[in-house]
Amino acid sequence: ESSKDVTFHRGKGCNICKNTGYKGRVGIYEFMLLDDKIKELVLTRTSTSTIKKAAQEAGMKTLRDDGLRKVIDGITTIDEVMRVTMLD
Repeated sequence: ESSKDVTFHRGKGCNICKNTGYKGRVGIYEFMLLDDKIKELVLTRTSTSTIKKAAQEAGMKTLRDDGLRKVIDGITTIDEVMRVTMLD
């Protein structure tokens, strides 16, 4: 992606959102296609970290990747993405 200015937002909060700064919910998603290489890794009981690495090399976007895309698009905050993807 080309370089562009990104503005990060922080929720202010109000009585309606119980001072969280968030209204409604937006999911972040991780989707892995099972190609032949990934299937073989799963069938041979390869470690999850190796499978994840192979999936990312094949184009899989992680939860954090999707969350950061939504931060850039102004849909959520970096604080919320980091909170929900802490172990990602």
